[in-house]
Amino acid sequence: SGNCPMKKPLRHIIDYLVLNFLMSVAIVLTLFFTGNQLYQMITIISTSVLYFIWGMLHHLKDGPVHPKVIMEYLFFALLGTFLVLGLL
Repeated sequence: SGNCPMKKPLRHIIDYLVLNFLMSVAIVLTLFFTGNQLYQMITIISTSVLYFIWGMLHHLKDGPVHPKVIMEYLFFALLGTFLVLGLL
């Protein structure tokens, strides 16, 4: 009916560009704060929180978010946090 087939793919491209930007900034900040573990830790934890929020907003655009999706984003955010912090 009134749905334009290009809106959804364009929206997803924009969403992933935002995610790519967030992750790029996180990498740059982590490298910039080399030698200051507290700031690196804050950067990594903040990035994980933003990733989780991004995931929820990304899925909310298509309708209600299933609890499995919430758990998946939470799990990967925590896994990423612990893996990267463990490498510091």
